[in-house]
Amino acid sequence: MTGPIPGSLRLDNGMRVLLEPLPGTHVVAVCLHVGTGFRNEPVAGAAHLLEHVLVQGASSSRPLTDAVLAMGGTMNARTAADYTQFTSVLPADGLEIGLRIEHERLADPDLSAGHVAAQKDVVLAEIRRNILQRPHGGLVLFDLPDLLHDSWENRHNGYGDAEALAGLDPEALSAFHDRSYAPENVHLVLAGDFDPDRARELVARTLGTLPARPTWRRAPVGEGPSTAPRRRERADRVAPAGRTVCGFRSPSPSADPAGHLATVLLSELVETLGEACDCHTPADRPWGGFRARVSRTGNPFDVAHDTLFSVDFPHPADASPDEAEACLRRLLGRVAEARIPIAEPLAVIRRQTALHLHAELDSVTSRASWLAVGAAVHGDPHHLAGLPDALRAVPDEEVARWAGHYANRPGARITSLPAPAGLPAGPVPSGAVR
Repeated sequence: MTGPIPGSLRLDNGMRVLLEPLPGTHVVAVCLHVGTGFRNEPVAGAAHLLEHVLVQGASSSRPLTDAVLAMGGTMNARTAADYTQFTSVLPADGLEIGLRIEHERLADPDLSAGHVAAQKDVVLAEIRRNILQRPHGGLVLFDLPDLLHDSWENRHNGYGDAEALAGLDPEALSAFHDRSYAPENVHLVLAGDFDPDRARELVARTLGTLPARPTWRRAPVGEGPSTAPRRRERADRVAPAGRTVCGFRSPSPSADPAGHLATVLLSELVETLGEACDCHTPADRPWGGFRARVSRTGNPFDVAHDTLFSVDFPHPADASPDEAEACLRRLLGRVAEARIPIAEPLAVIRRQTALHLHAELDSVTSRASWLAVGAAVHGDPHHLAGLPDALRAVPDEEVARWAGHYANRPGARITSLPAPAGLPAGPVPSGAVR
């Protein structure tokens, strides 16, 4: 553990609170972290839709959110695999307003039919903009998990679509909110310029009055290694060329943290050494550079359970996906067999990653968010601050070993190709919503 543990308390209703005073910052970040994300929601798209419904607080707190914006504050929210977060940044004297907004978000959500319907439209517009109208949209976020994984928790589309959202009426959302937003399933983090004693008093007076109630949790489902290759093609109506993604089940961060971190380092190494397959020269290589990531969202440090390692790359529509996958596996095999020097590039990757992680903690907003993720997802508020040392502790040989693991294990592969002419604009993802 790095640094002192922020001041913490647990309210009688079960809510856990972390306080990190940062005198002189002149602002305070209020982060409400709910331990339900799209991996552990009961209905596909429920967590993301409820985030949109609640992002502006509740009907009774609209004047408060207006006051935050009027004083120069900001508000944001996001849904991840294992959690949903709402973060407000206010001037230091706005702490009480921020806490009152969180009280209303938990106690008095605006779940009227009109508001829910309007937010469904917002979500669908977001899907059209971010997924359907982008070439190869959703290839790694939706299609790859659907093909690679077996359990509903790990494979379903939690972003949402018209079919999934249609069944989420106000009554269903109310029941979901009542259980997943129960105080016992919530971490609250305050980071910034505040007096700790006054903050404790305000938290107890504002949020300690919420009644305790049963919470809902879906147990994580672990999945073993894939036993056979899985292949799929999909048509994309807006893509001018092809794109292929190869994916592998990777270690759970909670069950095998060293293996997970070795895979994170390997993903960066693949991007750095992508042209060192020795089966092509850069001039005759028929596809673009490899883009690698760990986890479907690309953030490898905020997930707790089973995740994935993926490598995707653009290519002409007539390129051979079999040849491309063989090239990737050859690169991984050369790393595993020590036929490519990796010590120097890994040292650079570790330094660059450490700088990025430290920069994350420079922002009061990010600091509050990562304290919540650390406490709720990893059991250590300072999890992110300890990652540079943890990455340095992973031996190069362990990275090479995992390269050999992926080089020889079955995985999933999806090739997205331009759709035949004459179809309406928009991609045609093949991944089913389950």
